[in-house]
Amino acid sequence: MQSGATIGFCVCLLVAGSPVHPEGDIAEATVRAHIEVLAAPGMEGRDTPSEGLRRAARYIAECFGGYGLVPAEDSVVVLQREGTEFGYEDAGEDARPSFLRPYRVQHEAPVPEECSLAVVVGGEEFEFTFGRDFVPVSRCVGSARGELAFVGFGIDAPNERYDDFKGARLQGKVALVFEGEPRHRRRFDGAEITADGSLWRKLGHLGDAGVRAVLVVRRTPEGAEDDEENLLDFRHSFARFANERPPRTPRSRPPVLEISMAAASRLLDTDAAKLVARMDKSSRPVSLKLSGREISLDSTTTQRPVRVDNVVGLLPGSDPRLREEVVILGAHYDHIGVDARGRIGTGADDNASGTSAMLAVIEALAADPPSRTVLACAFSGEEDGLVGSRELARNLPVDRGRIVAMVNLDMLGFGDDDEVAVIGLRQNPGLATLVERARKHSKTGIRKLVTKGGEDLFRRSDQFSFHQIGLPTLFFFEGLPISRNVDYHTWRDRIEGVSVRKITRSARLVRNAVWLLATDDRRPPAPGR
Repeated sequence: MQSGATIGFCVCLLVAGSPVHPEGDIAEATVRAHIEVLAAPGMEGRDTPSEGLRRAARYIAECFGGYGLVPAEDSVVVLQREGTEFGYEDAGEDARPSFLRPYRVQHEAPVPEECSLAVVVGGEEFEFTFGRDFVPVSRCVGSARGELAFVGFGIDAPNERYDDFKGARLQGKVALVFEGEPRHRRRFDGAEITADGSLWRKLGHLGDAGVRAVLVVRRTPEGAEDDEENLLDFRHSFARFANERPPRTPRSRPPVLEISMAAASRLLDTDAAKLVARMDKSSRPVSLKLSGREISLDSTTTQRPVRVDNVVGLLPGSDPRLREEVVILGAHYDHIGVDARGRIGTGADDNASGTSAMLAVIEALAADPPSRTVLACAFSGEEDGLVGSRELARNLPVDRGRIVAMVNLDMLGFGDDDEVAVIGLRQNPGLATLVERARKHSKTGIRKLVTKGGEDLFRRSDQFSFHQIGLPTLFFFEGLPISRNVDYHTWRDRIEGVSVRKITRSARLVRNAVWLLATDDRRPPAPGR
C-alpha cells in the first residue's frame, strides 16, 4: 500500500497503438495500483477540502498528462481567476494550462496571522511555524498562557483501567496530549479507535480539570509513511460515519492547536515518537516531570473562501468530422475524511473505485482515441452535495451544445463480480439500447445488468448535475440496493473490502459505452426521449 508521499509515480504508461476492444486492455493490476494510491491512509480520507484531496488531485492530473490528455482551453483563465489569492504556484500571471480546475467553497479555515505558538524555557523564547509545526483546531479558538503539562493521551477510561489524569494537577496549565489512544493489539479494541480516543471526549475531561489550552500531537496514520513534505494540514471538518450518533462536543472548549511530532519533541525535550511508541507497547500511562516551560498560544478560525479543485482533461477525438463533439466521463475523487477519534474514512469503494475505473478507461481510450473528444473529470465535493460537478456544469469548459452525453462512475467495488447497476435509464430511455450494445461489444466479465431501481440514488451522484442542464446521463453503480453495502460511509471502507476484479470488469463495460457514445454517428436523444 502506497502513501500520499508517493503520488508522483504515475501508474500507467501509454502503449502506442494498443487496441481498445480486447478484454485485456484494462488490467486488474492497473486498477489496483490506482486504488492503492487514492485510498492509502496517508490521503486521510480526501475530505473537501484537505491536503489529502490536493494530493489526490495532483496524482490524477499527473496520470492525465501521462495518458496524453490536454488541459481545457480556458484552464489558464480559471486558474488566474480562482487560484491566485490562495498561494498556488500555478495560479499567477505566468499560469500555464492545467488539469486542475479550481473553485471556491465557504468553509471554516485558519486565520494564519492570528495563530501562534511559542515556548519560553530558561528565559529564552522559541516560536513555532504555522503550517509546519502547528495548526488550529476548527472552532476551538482563543488565546492562552500557562505552564506546559504532559497528560499522555488525555484519556480517563475506567472500563479499561486507564487514567492519564491520576495525580495530575492541571488547573491553569496548557495540556499536551497525543492524538487517539494507545495502539495496542489487546487494549482499547485493538486496531479500532474507541470513543475514548475522541478529541471531544478528551477536551471534556481536560476542561473539567481546569486547563487553559490544549496541544494535540498529530500522529502518522497506521499504515502510512511519514509526510516527506513535512506539512501539518488543517482539518476543516471532522467526518461523521453512517449509523453512528454524532459525537457529543463539550459545551466549553479551550483553545486547541494540533502540533507535529517534531514540535512535541522540542516542547517535551524528549523524542516524542519514541515516547508514544513506548506507551503503545505498554498501553499504560506515562508521566513526565516538566517545569519552567511557559507556553503562549493563539488560535483563530473563521468562515472564509477556500480553494478546491476539480481535475479536468481532454482526449481529442480522432475524426475531424466529430472531434468538436464531447462525451463527458466522470467520477468523484473525494470522500469524508477523518473523524474526531482519528479514524480515517479511506473511501476505497466510495469513490476510489470509480476514480480508478475512470483513469483506467481514459487510458484505454487514449491508446486508440474514438471519433469524438472525451472530457475526463474527477470531481471534488460530491460528499458535500455535488458541489464540484455542479460548479463544472455551471461553468463548462466546452460549449453546452457540443456535449453528447455524460457518464458517471460512483462505487463499483462491492457485490457480485459479474454484476453492475446502470441508473438513469428511466430518465434516458433512449440509452437503453446503447447499454446492451456495450455489454455485447466485447468481453467484459459483466453478465448481469441491473437497469431498474436506484431512483433514490440518481439525485445523489454527479451525473445529476448534468441531467439538470438537460444532458443525457448514465450512472454506473455496483448494485442495488445500496443497503447491502454495510461499509458505506464508514471507516471500514478499505482496500481489502473491495473487489478489484469487479471494478475492472465494470471499467471494461464503461469503456465500451463511452466508445459507442463517442463513435456513433447519431447523438443520443435528450432526457425523457
